[in-house]
Amino acid sequence: MTILKQRTSQMLVLLLAVFAGVILGSVLHAFYPTWAIWENATFLQGMGLTVIHGKIFYYILTPFFWLAILGMLGLSAVGLVGTPIVLILRGTALGAILEILYASNGFKGILTALLFIMPYAFGATIIMSLGARETFRFSMQIAGLVCEKTQDNLISVQLYIIRFLVLFALLAVSGILQCLLMQYGYPLFMKFY
Repeated sequence: MTILKQRTSQMLVLLLAVFAGVILGSVLHAFYPTWAIWENATFLQGMGLTVIHGKIFYYILTPFFWLAILGMLGLSAVGLVGTPIVLILRGTALGAILEILYASNGFKGILTALLFIMPYAFGATIIMSLGARETFRFSMQIAGLVCEKTQDNLISVQLYIIRFLVLFALLAVSGILQCLLMQYGYPLFMKFY
């Protein structure tokens, strides 16, 4: 298997974990809509529809928290188990938000989600999935070193950190664009729709 095919298959598996979380979040919110977790901004990972006045940094930093967890998981063999869990939680939050919008607004909720939730959610999820892939690869490398298996193409800690810094920068740009969209685009959309 070539390296490109291996990386593509890894990304597909990681994105499937997010998709499984979306289904789980939708079902859980449909059956248990009063759970306190649905009100937790950290759990929702900055994907809500609230126009935030004066809290833009909090809105941007919430997804950073989850990406930082992925980065820290990669520094140990625990990342092999923790990485899919973080992605499933990401999907669960997204699924809950989509179910809330659909249950409260019907078709208008679907349109709102497509215009204001999905672009950011899709971009941030791809960024987090890239981080998850790096986490998984580095955790595999650490597990191999612990088991004293010889490995080719070892990634240095510096390169691992640089890759995560790039992902943080991309997530920051994505978050800023989402904040601008929510601050100016969403209220305008609500006036006309």
